[in-house]
This record gives sequence, C-alpha cells and structure tokens, in this order.
Amino acid sequence: MGLEELSGKARLFLNWMPEKADSLLDIGCASSFMLNLLGKRSRKRFGLDVELEKIIEGKSRFDDIDYVCASGEELPFEVNSIDVVTFFEVLEHVDNEKEFMKEIYRVLKPNGAIMLSVPNKGAVACLDMDNVFFTPILSISKRLGFFKNISDYYLKSHRHYSAGDLETLFKPFFKIEKVYYGGLFVNQLGFLIYKSLYILLLLLKINMDCKLFRILSIGMDRVSSWDFEHSFGRMSDKLSIYAVKII
Repeated sequence: MGLEELSGKARLFLNWMPEKADSLLDIGCASSFMLNLLGKRSRKRFGLDVELEKIIEGKSRFDDIDYVCASGEELPFEVNSIDVVTFFEVLEHVDNEKEFMKEIYRVLKPNGAIMLSVPNKGAVACLDMDNVFFTPILSISKRLGFFKNISDYYLKSHRHYSAGDLETLFKPFFKIEKVYYGGLFVNQLGFLIYKSLYILLLLLKINMDCKLFRILSIGMDRVSSWDFEHSFGRMSDKLSIYAVKII
C-alpha cells in the first residue's frame, strides 16, 4: 500500500518509518493495523499488548506477526534487540512513564528510533470525551453492575502532553527529531457519537461483530483521519513524535 492510498496517522507514520528496519515492536498493538502496515518495511514484527483478547485477535488476523501479552514497563526483549518501537495513544495510560521509557531505551539498538502519538495539551484538551464523559460513566456503570467485562485499563483518566513535556520525559534517553500536530475538535465530536452508539450496543447486548458496528468503526476511522490531516499547531488535538536513541 503506497502513501497516496493512505490518510491520517497511517500516512504520517509510514512516511516517517525507516526504509530498512530489521525489527519493529508495537506496544499496545490493539487491532494490529498500524503494526501490519509499518511492519511491511521490517523483517521481524512484534506486537505487544496487556490485553490477552487483543493478542488473540491479532493472531487470528496476522500469522506472520509475533505476539506477546506483557506490560510496556517490563518488555520481554533483550538489550539492543529492536530497531523501531512504536506506541500510539499508549503513553498517556501507563502508570510509570519513566520506567516505560527506560525499558524502550534498553531494548532499542544504538541507532534505534521511536514513533508515538499522544493527546496534545491543546485548545480542546478540556473537551477530551473519554476523560470528561465516558470514563466517569463507565466507571459508575461498572460499580452498578453493568459492563462487568470492561478492563480497568479503560476506566482511568489519561494524561495530555505538550512537546516540551515529552522532551523533558525523554531526557536523557531520546532526542526528538520530528513533530506533527493534527486535528482539532471534529475527531472529539465524532468520538462522542461513536462511543455513545458503542455503549448503546453493549447495553442492548448486540454482537460487536455485527455489520452496524463495522460500519460505525469505519466511519469513525475516516473522521479521525480527515481531522488528523488538518494541523492547527499547538492548539491541535493530537501530538505525534519521531525521536532517536541517544548513545
């Protein structure tokens, strides 16, 4: 798949991905879409997630990716063994950011790189639909006996970062080389509609593999990609980074 066929984060990170990486590790691989896409430029691909369900889903879709269920704060990889580490919308959820970055530094080769995206401390940070709306609702609902199978991972508020915050966090491990700000409020509005319908489907006990949910997911992906491709500088909704390991 070429750059001209892609949009949003997929286009940006494929453009940033080194042409010849021997190994790629995606932390918080989820559906494995980005891992599969970026991994086409890598000989070995590894997907890591804390949720066993995501690992099982990934294995059923991609038999040429090696999966492991583990925490990003305790990576089951040897020192200097990975060329590129990616983590998209993950850093804001980890409990110990410093330990997380130390582990990534440990497993990266001397010329290794990281690529990541996080919520930006921008103009719409106060409108983060997860933090201000869905996380409190789901937390209360679970205590009342609803959504019992939802992981506690999704019931915590997450952080927002500025480029300065990340620069401070990365010292003395990584040097930031590329920065991209994308999106504003369209993604958050789309996410409000998407998550509201998602919760409704859960309440109605409708199978998540149904056609309605697939259409809903595709629609949300297109909205997010369109929004991401419009940069509003430091006011933007998302912050994306490419950084290299400091020797």
